Amino acid sequence: MLRVLAYIWALFGAYWIVFAPAFSSKSLRRTNVQKLNLGFLAITFLLLLWKAQSISPVWIILCGLAWTMLSLYWVAPRKETHSGEYRFYRLLRLLIGALTFALLFWQKMGVGFLGQRFLPPSFAVKSVGFAVTLIGLAVTAWARVHLGQYWSDKVVIQPQHRLIRTGPYARVRHPIYFGVLFGIAGTALVVGEWRALASLLLMSINYTVKAKKEDKILSECFGEEFRSYQRNTGMLLPAFGPNPANRQST
Repeated sequence: MLRVLAYIWALFGAYWIVFAPAFSSKSLRRTNVQKLNLGFLAITFLLLLWKAQSISPVWIILCGLAWTMLSLYWVAPRKETHSGEYRFYRLLRLLIGALTFALLFWQKMGVGFLGQRFLPPSFAVKSVGFAVTLIGLAVTAWARVHLGQYWSDKVVIQPQHRLIRTGPYARVRHPIYFGVLFGIAGTALVVGEWRALASLLLMSINYTVKAKKEDKILSECFGEEFRSYQRNTGMLLPAFGPNPANRQST
């Protein structure tokens, strides 16, 4: 079950980082060079996935990092009007992400108490964890649909940026982060070891810092409009009060 989840996370990550923005952006289909770049990324990802069982986990992590960095450089939006992070933060976040999923899926990361179980092995618990992971990824994809063209891996304000309040954004300001954390929590139930909870804590800290930076630049950009929205929504967890989507929106 854990191996299946590893492939699901890998496929979802590739779709999320590369193929969703590539196929939703007409600008990425204008030149033959960009088509070749996308083809190269697809082929190398499939090769990594195919050979994953015969490659050392260390090399899987290093190759995954290199593939992700190259993908973000080729595919991520170039235009931005305001950024809320320094360049090295992006690399730091990639390293945190790599460590998070190494803790989840690489058994050798279970050093000392990290390798001890916080849950007894149970098929029922693993099944619940599997379902929770899928729900988390579904929420993440749902949020991405509502965010549309304004999604970026970086903390940025894009040209003609709008404040999104529809779908999951009506209850939580950062539903993408909520969905990923929910998915990691589900995978942690399947793993059942303290290393999995350490990965959840690590990514929670990462997303909390990033969410606060995004809130700051959104407040600077949208002023009272954002602060009113902020008062009626949760940052990483949904708020269940008066629905801000029923108020004035953009």
